[in-house]
Amino acid sequence: MRWIITIIITAFWAWLFSLLFTWWMVAVIPFVVALIAKQKAGRAFLSGFISIALLWSILILSRDMSNDYLLSGRMAQLFSLPHTAFIIVNIVVGALAGGLGGWSGAAMRGIFKSK
Repeated sequence: MRWIITIIITAFWAWLFSLLFTWWMVAVIPFVVALIAKQKAGRAFLSGFISIALLWSILILSRDMSNDYLLSGRMAQLFSLPHTAFIIVNIVVGALAGGLGGWSGAAMRGIFKSK
């Protein structure tokens, strides 16, 4: 249950801070959440990966539907990818950034853990 709550918290704060600052907050927020939530490295990676994947899926699809898939269709043509593959690649790239941010937060906490 705690793991699901960290996923929801990470997705919410990443969304909020991405609105206020820039896109790379999707790596910083999982870092901070993993550091504060005292997660182990594997769980922190999965938590960051899943939360950002869900967030970017919602954001990409909602914005893509609103403009009738125009921009993503053209970008997919530019990269010679099918439209769906282009969207999946974008989601995976964002999710990897979130997962690595969470993993880094867990590793940072491990460095400073008192023995």
